[in-house]
Amino acid sequence: MLDAINRFIQKVLKDLFRKKKHVKLGLYGPPNGGKCVTPDTEVVLANGKVLPIKALFDYVNSRKDNFDMSAASEVIIQCDDLGLHVPSFDTKKLEMVNKRVTHLYAQKYSGTVFQIRTSSGRMIKTTPVHPLIRLSDAGVEKVKAADLKLKDSVAVAQNVKLASGLQLNSVSKRLIVLNDGTVQAISAFHKPKSITAPSAITSELVRFVAYVLSESYHTKNRIIFSNCDENLLADFEMVSGMLFRLQPIKRVNKGVPQMELNSKSLTDYLELSLGLKPATSEGKAIPDQFLGLPDDLIAEFLRVYADCEGSVAKETRSGGASIEIASKSKKLLEQLQLMLNRFGIVGKFMPKVVNGELYHRLLIRGSENHRAWMEKIGFSIKYKSDRLAHLCEAGEKRNTFSLPIMNMLEKIRKSSGLTQTKFYFDDKHVLRMVRDNRITPRRLKQTAEQHQEVEVLQRLANSDALWDKIVEIKEIPYDGFVYDVTIEDTHTFLTSAGIIAHNTTLANRICQDWLGEDMGIVSSIPHETREIKIKEQINIKSGKKELSFNLVDTPGIATKIDYEDFVKHGLSVKKAKERAKEATKGVIDAIKWLDDMDAVIVVLDSTYDPYSQVNITIIGNLQARNIPVLIVANKVDLKKSDMKKIEAAFPQYEVVGISAKYGKNMDNFYDLLFKLVK
Repeated sequence: MLDAINRFIQKVLKDLFRKKKHVKLGLYGPPNGGKCVTPDTEVVLANGKVLPIKALFDYVNSRKDNFDMSAASEVIIQCDDLGLHVPSFDTKKLEMVNKRVTHLYAQKYSGTVFQIRTSSGRMIKTTPVHPLIRLSDAGVEKVKAADLKLKDSVAVAQNVKLASGLQLNSVSKRLIVLNDGTVQAISAFHKPKSITAPSAITSELVRFVAYVLSESYHTKNRIIFSNCDENLLADFEMVSGMLFRLQPIKRVNKGVPQMELNSKSLTDYLELSLGLKPATSEGKAIPDQFLGLPDDLIAEFLRVYADCEGSVAKETRSGGASIEIASKSKKLLEQLQLMLNRFGIVGKFMPKVVNGELYHRLLIRGSENHRAWMEKIGFSIKYKSDRLAHLCEAGEKRNTFSLPIMNMLEKIRKSSGLTQTKFYFDDKHVLRMVRDNRITPRRLKQTAEQHQEVEVLQRLANSDALWDKIVEIKEIPYDGFVYDVTIEDTHTFLTSAGIIAHNTTLANRICQDWLGEDMGIVSSIPHETREIKIKEQINIKSGKKELSFNLVDTPGIATKIDYEDFVKHGLSVKKAKERAKEATKGVIDAIKWLDDMDAVIVVLDSTYDPYSQVNITIIGNLQARNIPVLIVANKVDLKKSDMKKIEAAFPQYEVVGISAKYGKNMDNFYDLLFKLVK
């Protein structure tokens, strides 16, 4: 029967394509969009740069299409040729890998955003349908923000390796280069003293920048470093002379020794070569390039910075067994954490109010973190080094992170016929672990070492992510643009706070292959109106075959539009009624456009029941108009996929199964199209 139908459809469309030089092809189907974050969400790039997602979008827009955002409701920009890469979490291998950014997009959104805060002080704000990566007894899965609950555990990065070069930016265009190779600032009032200017990042420059960012007063023409440690003062003096041929002025201010460098040439050089601008305590930030340095230089920067600004607990009393770094600059602490990720060290962010002023704290707790710091970073100040050694010897077990998988592990244990003692090393605390459904990373690693044959244990124990419990979910009204990125293959990106977020899978793989861009996005609000989109003179090739057509993407067709649906998503009654009218108009326009179609591709989700009123309405309208139809069953890669149901629901049409996400079976789909024009 299907063969006969297939032959009939091929004959009809074959005649159609022969008669028309240019074909108008309609596409109907639910786009996979609306998964966005707020504009202030900072995205980590693989080269160490950390940008608010809006700034990243604006950068790509300026390099590519220059869309007028004041008149736009949604914009998609292809950028796979710009060489943008991000650290991305592979949810199958549980590894952090560098992946290419293929698209940026912005979408106007009016409704609720979810502000999610974790037990380690990390935070993200997303639309309800934007997924995070959750771990449960069901495994690692992407879950929409609206479906997350308190005590759910979401992924945060543990091991991240960024990469940047050692060569510094040229300063010759903004500073005067003298005959002896030194550089001099441009000044209208006096002639600044010239300095030698390093062209690459060295150990000495790393230490100097750490001194400037930790305990220095940095203005547009001077740097004053204050510290009571003689060795640190001597090193600051040494690197100042070695790097820049400058001799600091020594003084004591309120009992604290100081080293002062008065040089506009120096401050201009630091800004131009590294982006290290003069800043108050709140505005301090590590140069982007430093986040991608080799391990030894990262460790040196962290050691010097913590020598100056870090504190180490005297004893392992409750709540005090930690390395602590405090700063008024939250961005600087997040950058320090990204550096610590190089060595698998993950801390907790906490606020701190001192004399009415807000500070941020990064707390490094737990034996594994302390030992990693001692082995990979260390302290050059003896009393701090001794305290760290004491923390390591004490074996402090405080854990911010845990894995909610004890029910899963118990099933594995029971199926293997092992006792709790043999499976977990011992049975200490196991009853409590089962009751709370929590196991610490340390305990999981010990268990995995004893059971090398259990693959799930190995992957979870050696994951590049930790699992952070959600402690607060707030729903906040929002009206404005939201943004997202698309990452090839792995479809996840990293925020500056360390939370791993899933990206938006592109609206439709078919459109992507044909156009190099998507047709449209839909928000989480039901019946959200999308304008009809037309792409003209599209050409696709397969070998020597070529097909030319216009592609028309229409808004989704609904059979019932109720303004109360919009009210439930945060809109006022007045605005909801206006939106319902707009959506109704969109539906009417979509049905009208069917009259102008030569053929239509209908994309259905193969994991859902095809006997929905919407599907029956759209396909019934197509059949009544005698418009040739090809039904595409998407998501055939999923276990819930049921092609037979779709074939049974619409036996009069050919059904082609594909996975738009992974590009599965796309060749068969294209082959069918090209057979029609033979």
